[in-house]
Amino acid sequence: MVSRRAIVAVTAAALIGACSTAAAVIVRPDLPPSPATWPPYPRFPARSCWARPSPGGGNELLRAAPSYRETDSLRLHPDAVADRLLARLGDHRYLHRIELGPPPPLVLRHVKGWFAGARPPANALWAYIAAPAAVATLPTHPNASLVQAEAIAEWETELVEGGLRDALCAASGAPLVGWTTSGTTQGVSDHSFPFGQRFPNPTAAAFHARIREVGKKYGFRVASLRLLHPDQLAPLLTITTTHNRKRFAHDLPAIMRLLDPTRSAGTTTATTFEGFYLEAEDDTGPFASIDNAYRSEIMGGEWAPNPCLYPYPHSEPTTLTHTPPCK
Repeated sequence: MVSRRAIVAVTAAALIGACSTAAAVIVRPDLPPSPATWPPYPRFPARSCWARPSPGGGNELLRAAPSYRETDSLRLHPDAVADRLLARLGDHRYLHRIELGPPPPLVLRHVKGWFAGARPPANALWAYIAAPAAVATLPTHPNASLVQAEAIAEWETELVEGGLRDALCAASGAPLVGWTTSGTTQGVSDHSFPFGQRFPNPTAAAFHARIREVGKKYGFRVASLRLLHPDQLAPLLTITTTHNRKRFAHDLPAIMRLLDPTRSAGTTTATTFEGFYLEAEDDTGPFASIDNAYRSEIMGGEWAPNPCLYPYPHSEPTTLTHTPPCK
């Protein structure tokens, strides 16, 4: 089975189309505001929104949304911020708890490697996230459902990392400077990625209507939908179809463009949601998925049980160079 985490560049330029099974139904995307109209990125207080210097010293931020929120007027204890985030997330299957504490001693002994030589503030916080499914070691030949459970847990952890970083920044207290998931150190707060992004989410009712409209065009129905709330909305959507797997997998980029519209200007891309997970299944189970997250760091991936079902083109490891071509 091909590894799920085939990482892709999550920009509008990567969202390319393919041969379509779509019916003759016109669906127009509800595009987010163009990056050309975005206000300048504001300054955030370093005491609460600390981040390591940008790699290479560059000043360009990898922004994905057009506006930014002010810091909260109500100061909350960091543990209360974390508890509130988990309570509102909307899925409690994989993320069990968040504990906040100082950064690991090993990290602080290697400030140059982890923080580009800039030492975090004395009150810096580190998130210790209990989500064992997100870092689980899968068997050599896992079934599709097991792979997808690991993938969703990993995606939700990415959302929580970003949501917590922004929430602590907005609470004007101690900054979150990094995170560990079930014993695996995952990352640090990086100045390449902006704080406080506000995404132009549709209402829940409008999004439900859009799914029905796109489903009629491409021949799918909703198997399940969770509108997660790490900060704003992040859909976790499973759709089911009776269409040919390969043809439908090649329609998934177009489906994503309509469900999570983007708009580009120059090198910057606006997105509609802070994260999106789309899984396609048929009567025999899952056969393709796409995921992305845009808060605290921009991540994206795709999965399929074989290369012929990947939604987006990508290169294969050298060990797979003799895989028969797709037909």
